[in-house]
Amino acid sequence: MLINIRFDTQVRKLAGCNRMPVNVDASASLEQIIRQVADQGTAQLRDNLLDSQGSIRSSILVFLDDDLVDKDKRLKLHEGSELTFSTLISGG
Repeated sequence: MLINIRFDTQVRKLAGCNRMPVNVDASASLEQIIRQVADQGTAQLRDNLLDSQGSIRSSILVFLDDDLVDKDKRLKLHEGSELTFSTLISGG
């Protein structure tokens, strides 16, 4: 099924684009989707999404159709779903 990945804030700069269509299995986990996006994207995007051991960085926020995703729960995707990747913003 075709879903859309939207990149927000700093992730957009690393991805080099605003959106990326991705063909995924309906039962794909969030981890599988993030790894697929990392593999299809730029090296900078991959480094932002995954750490040196290939684990998903805890600073990545994912929204499914504008709702924050609990990374431990199953996604309920449908054709045309939109996942937005963002990062935590901190400062002082």
